[in-house]
Amino acid sequence: MKKNNVFYLLILLVCVAFIPKVFAFDNYIVHTQKPVNKVVSSDRNIVTANVLVTIMNEKDTILISPKSEGKAFLIFEFKDETITVPVTVKKNRTVFKKNAGLEFVKMDPPPMLFQIDLPPRTEGVK
Repeated sequence: MKKNNVFYLLILLVCVAFIPKVFAFDNYIVHTQKPVNKVVSSDRNIVTANVLVTIMNEKDTILISPKSEGKAFLIFEFKDETITVPVTVKKNRTVFKKNAGLEFVKMDPPPMLFQIDLPPRTEGVK
């Protein structure tokens, strides 16, 4: 092997060794009956929450994005009340403690692409 090839192989091995772990968590949407003033996460490394502002500026839809495994709290601040929701993010699922007035809906995954196999080809047929 040439020295250049060994160098590139070494660089490739070092890059592969430092690839971070990636978890595929499901995002959730929360739709409320009244506008949300603010949503705060107790630990943004575990879960984040963002209020989606629409054209009508309703602020009644929140996007929840789990980031890593662990436990955290989401604090929903409305004009007249505050609701705290414990969240547990696990490798295969996210658990929200049930609260009156909030419904957590998992976002649909993207459609799976598939290919239809062609029928077997018979000999002698053109």
